[in-house]
Amino acid sequence: MRFLSTPQRAIRAVLLSQVLLGAAIVGADMWRAPGAAAPDLFAPPAQGPSTRPYRPDLRPGAPGGPAMRPMPEQLEFSQEEGAITITGQIAAGDADRFLAWLDETRAEERTVRLDSSGGSVGDAVAIGRVIRSTGRSTLIDEGAVCLSACPYMLAGGVERRAAPGGVVGVHQHYFGQNTILPAFMAVRDLQRSQAGVMDYLSEMGVDLRLMPYALRTPPEDITILDPAQLLDFRLVTEAASG
Repeated sequence: MRFLSTPQRAIRAVLLSQVLLGAAIVGADMWRAPGAAAPDLFAPPAQGPSTRPYRPDLRPGAPGGPAMRPMPEQLEFSQEEGAITITGQIAAGDADRFLAWLDETRAEERTVRLDSSGGSVGDAVAIGRVIRSTGRSTLIDEGAVCLSACPYMLAGGVERRAAPGGVVGVHQHYFGQNTILPAFMAVRDLQRSQAGVMDYLSEMGVDLRLMPYALRTPPEDITILDPAQLLDFRLVTEAASG
């Protein structure tokens, strides 16, 4: 029997982990679990686990309201109470739709309110860049959520705030529907995309210490960031008040 040296075993373990990661990525694209009911995301971290089940199609109602309500399948844009409001799941093409909406409405509001369960990372980053290039601020209102890819839109704000009753959460990236690719190609594409996200966060002034919290959390879960973490990672630029 031929025994492997310690370096050989280490290399084989790394290669095996990359293959398994790639297979998991492809499998996640082919299968979406129906999942349980959306969790009580509005429970403060001190009263519940920081990592909770994730459902992009449903969102919990604000405290005292309906227990569940659907999240729109693509982003919806509106002008409400002196702000631009963006609500829904982030679908492919939503960045182009947002640009077209801004061009059509000539919206002059300087604050962008977000209430989104996430979705397309590429579109979230593109929308974040539009928000920053136009000098707007971002806000998560009380009772609103900003999950998955939504924090990349939040990061685009020149000033970024989250109300005490708002929920911000992260997990592993999902970059859209893949064709059936060899595992090593899926891993390569994922790593390239993750590098692009990290470059974007650095440009926006967000601390990259945020990323391990996302990368350690599987797509079916969401890690809720508490107010101190949001401020520490500079995902918000001022402490929550109220």
